[in-house]
Amino acid sequence: MLVRTAKLSDINSVMKIESAGFIPEIQEKESVFLKRIKLCPQLFLIFEQNGKTAGYLSAEYMNHIPETAEELRLGHIPAPDVSKNYIYISSFSILPEYRGNGNGKICWNMALDYLGRDNKFILLVNEAWQGAKHIYLQSGFKELKSFKDFFPAEANSFTAGTLMIRE
Repeated sequence: MLVRTAKLSDINSVMKIESAGFIPEIQEKESVFLKRIKLCPQLFLIFEQNGKTAGYLSAEYMNHIPETAEELRLGHIPAPDVSKNYIYISSFSILPEYRGNGNGKICWNMALDYLGRDNKFILLVNEAWQGAKHIYLQSGFKELKSFKDFFPAEANSFTAGTLMIRE
C-alpha cells in the first residue's frame, strides 16, 4: 500500500470510494471534496495498491476543539487561514474489496505517519462503527464527547457521533 496527496484528477476515484463506504445520507458531495483538495492539498491523502486507488483520507486544520456538532456537519468547508493547532480528520474510507485484511489499520497508520504523528488530531466517529473506533483507540485517540443524533442512519433513525482526540 502506498500513500500520496490527492490531485483534482482523483475525484472520480474518491467519489467511488465515498459511495461504497457510506450510506447516501452521509456521503459528501463532489464539490465539497474538490474544495477540500484545493484548500488543504497536503491533508487529502490517497491510498493505492498495485496502481489502483484503494481509499482516501480527508483532513483540514482547526484552531480549536469543536464545541458544537454544527462545526462538523456534512458539507462543511475548511476555514482558510486557520491556525494549525489540530488536524481534523473529516473522512476516511477504503473500498470494500480492501477491507477485512488489516488494510484499514495499515492505511490509518500510514496516514498518521504521513501527516506527522507529533501533531494533535481530532475526529468524529459514528458510534455504530466499532471497527473504526477500535483502530482509533489503538492509535492513541481518546473519547472526548458525544454528539447525540449526529449521523443519519437507515430507517429514519440517527446515531451519536463520538468526538475523539489525540494530543
